[in-house]
Amino acid sequence: MANQEQPDWSSLPLDLLPLIGQRSRDAVTGVAAFRSVCRAWRAAVGPAPRLLLPRAGSEPDQHVLVFPLSRGWSVVVDARDASCHLSHLATGATAALPKLNAVRDGSGGGGITHITYEHRPDAETAIHASEIFYFHTYLGFTDLLRFAAHVPRDAPATAGMTIMMYHTMQGRTGTLFCRPGDTAWTKVEKPNPVGYGFFDFAYHDGKMFGLDINGEMAVYDAATLNVLHVVQGLPVTPKLLANKMYGFRAELEEFYYVHLVSLPTKLVLVRTNVTSSRPVAFNIFELGSTAEGLAWLKVNDAGNYELFVDGYHTAFRENGANGCTRIYYVHDEHWPMVPCTTAAYCYDMQDNKLECVYRVPEDSPELSTKPSWFLP
Repeated sequence: MANQEQPDWSSLPLDLLPLIGQRSRDAVTGVAAFRSVCRAWRAAVGPAPRLLLPRAGSEPDQHVLVFPLSRGWSVVVDARDASCHLSHLATGATAALPKLNAVRDGSGGGGITHITYEHRPDAETAIHASEIFYFHTYLGFTDLLRFAAHVPRDAPATAGMTIMMYHTMQGRTGTLFCRPGDTAWTKVEKPNPVGYGFFDFAYHDGKMFGLDINGEMAVYDAATLNVLHVVQGLPVTPKLLANKMYGFRAELEEFYYVHLVSLPTKLVLVRTNVTSSRPVAFNIFELGSTAEGLAWLKVNDAGNYELFVDGYHTAFRENGANGCTRIYYVHDEHWPMVPCTTAAYCYDMQDNKLECVYRVPEDSPELSTKPSWFLP
């Protein structure tokens, strides 16, 4: 049989390359393989999202903690003095943020309170925060720290950005926010101050959304901090909602993790069904209006987006070629009597296919921060 000449893939029309790249198997392994062919193919599609794996605790710069946000931005925290700043890892741009422990009351008072914070790099305590919180490792400190951001699409530099934060050192009932250049974080109180604080939050269309552990969600006017609505919990959710913000999860065979994702035109919630310590299914709900007011409405997908979710933050990017939603999810377990496992999964909402795309080696050392998706 005569040998057939191999096609010259590098000579494909340049206008076809972005379409082919967008239809690669997935945004992690598929796009990375596509970009490795040649310079023309690499230039045809943007950088592949990657799992930003944390540094090992033994490294000398372990005190530098990186928390990815949206559109390539990250919050960089120096655990030695609670200082932090914005950083765009691709362009090198930076912007100042208040220290984690500098807080202003949202009721209208102008005074700034500095919560107790002390770095103790010794064998007993890594961080002493407020009057009652002692963190023996950076892992313990970051487990209770979460950021989210509103990043306008076409705004120059950091104009219009709003950063939200929660950490139990600030008190159980408060979420905080700031804008680049502020001297303190402004506290946002829950409508019902009983119990734990919000375990997820988002900024969307001039409003702040705080999701409570019982599934209820408070909607705030971002300018006045007035509570506009209280949205009831998800429909058809018989299993317990669990979270990683407070260092516990449901001690059940099955439970749900939930994450808010602020998309350009809508707010959605991703619900992850966990069975036997592994994700098995995903559902998406969209916040919409009903005769009774705002409510979560179950939808088939979120549109042409790729959603990047872990236990601590969310991000997204447009997915124009595939016509459906893909969810990239990091599942990590660090609980007593449960083997320590961290793996990244891809779930295609169109064909209901779940695939493991990365698994952290079992002999990995203890890490200083949590694995997170980073979008350059």
